[in-house]
Amino acid sequence: MMHDNLDPHVSGHVEPAKGERAEIRDESVTDREVPVAGASMPAIIHAWLDGEPVNEPALQAAGSYPLWRRVQAETVDRRRMQAPATIRGAIMEAIRKEG
Repeated sequence: MMHDNLDPHVSGHVEPAKGERAEIRDESVTDREVPVAGASMPAIIHAWLDGEPVNEPALQAAGSYPLWRRVQAETVDRRRMQAPATIRGAIMEAIRKEG
């Protein structure tokens, strides 16, 4: 006499447990960027950040120019930073020992 194996894990058919909600997945929904209301920058600020030539008075009238000016100054300062020679030497020595 042959018996059917009713274990769902063996037969390949697994039903969701009772009382649990089955997860419904909508494949048509995708992640997308949604603009935040009131957070747009004037086009002249975008042009200036892109490196295009713009006139200074128009930038100052745009409103967020001081913030971006500080960001630019900080970026320039950080690009000029270098590790002290002792640290660079210690790094190179550690690389030599490892290799």
